[in-house]
Amino acid sequence: MLTERAVTICLYEILRDYSDESHIMPMREIIAKMSALYDLKPDRRTLYSAIELLCFLGYDISLYKDNKVGYYLITRPFEPSQVKLLTDAVCSFPFIPAKQSEELINKLQNTQSKHYGKRLRNLRIVRGNIKTNNKEVFRNIELLDEAITLKQKVSFTYMEYRADKKLYPRRNESYKVNPYGMVYLNEHYYLICNLDTYPNLSLYRIDLIKDIALLEEKADKRENLTDQIESAVYAFTGAPENIVMHCDNVILGDVIDKFGTDILISRLDEQSFAVSLRATAYGIKFWALQYLPYVEVIEPKWLRDEVVESIKNNKYTQ
Repeated sequence: MLTERAVTICLYEILRDYSDESHIMPMREIIAKMSALYDLKPDRRTLYSAIELLCFLGYDISLYKDNKVGYYLITRPFEPSQVKLLTDAVCSFPFIPAKQSEELINKLQNTQSKHYGKRLRNLRIVRGNIKTNNKEVFRNIELLDEAITLKQKVSFTYMEYRADKKLYPRRNESYKVNPYGMVYLNEHYYLICNLDTYPNLSLYRIDLIKDIALLEEKADKRENLTDQIESAVYAFTGAPENIVMHCDNVILGDVIDKFGTDILISRLDEQSFAVSLRATAYGIKFWALQYLPYVEVIEPKWLRDEVVESIKNNKYTQ
């Protein structure tokens, strides 16, 4: 009985690691792998029974009668295109350290056959120079998730870069916050929270958080979180405001990419359009300055005045 169980487990591992739609395994190849990898020598009848058992247990296996060549595992946790997409995402996320990026990618690759895994290894690039050096990122995420679930406050040290390119505490005392959620914005992963002494929402980069601790105190309740986060621009939070801008047509795609389709667009002339939306004003200020040749903030007036003042005081005109 133990041998039959071992054959079934080993057969699954062989099909998982060495078979796919482009690499169908004849029975003789399966027998050879059994011997080379596990020093098992089952006969064909035992292997047929093992395949039948795997199919009974819900594994989707293409059989010889289906393809006239052999056997391969059809269904996997992820499709190859999904693994490629997730691998590229892990490579590009700067908040995941390089070593942990490699570990994640290897786990993703292990959901596919070794043949497809080789293709992923040839394609992937992990740019260590843009990756955080904070090894506590995943621990931070676990602890923050626990605190959010239990509705408990947390304390932490918040770090910042200085001229020597090293991280130092932003201030001597730790931050004490009410955690509400985590969100990916502008290529960084943020904790959504507020300080006990400051009612407005704040966003803190999780890769810059160190020495996090769960506190016994219950976190304060917060309403309308979704609206406030959806209106955040460049990680600036706050109450969303009605914004009106005039933009050149050349950045229409950029406007939709940034703010989505839940905005009002109206044609001004052949070259420009007006856009009305709700967003945090200071985030819009920095976005508008980035697109200075193509964007004019119209409303609110105080925000327009601030943009004008920033243009007057920029480093290039001093």
